[in-house]
Amino acid sequence: MREKLVDIDQAAKIVKDADNVVFNGSMDWTPMAMLRELARTEVRNITALGIVGGAMNLDFLLGTGVAGQVETCSLGFGEFSRVAPNYARLQKQGRMRMLDNT
Repeated sequence: MREKLVDIDQAAKIVKDADNVVFNGSMDWTPMAMLRELARTEVRNITALGIVGGAMNLDFLLGTGVAGQVETCSLGFGEFSRVAPNYARLQKQGRMRMLDNT
């Protein structure tokens, strides 16, 4: 049986431009090390899908330019902020696209 575990830099290289990437929607269990690695690989224009909402994970991908589109039912920081800051800024500038998956 082949080894399925890879280093984080190898895992990030699997993601290509315009891919769909799915994340859990809460502030818990957000794979920030993987998101930072994606930003370092210069992958662009992915669609980030947030299952049961989105939080800093999706907002980080928008802010770094990795995600050009988000599909989720909500995007905020829970009790910390009603609206995610990168999302709000880019939405006002017309530089990203949000799809509703409620």
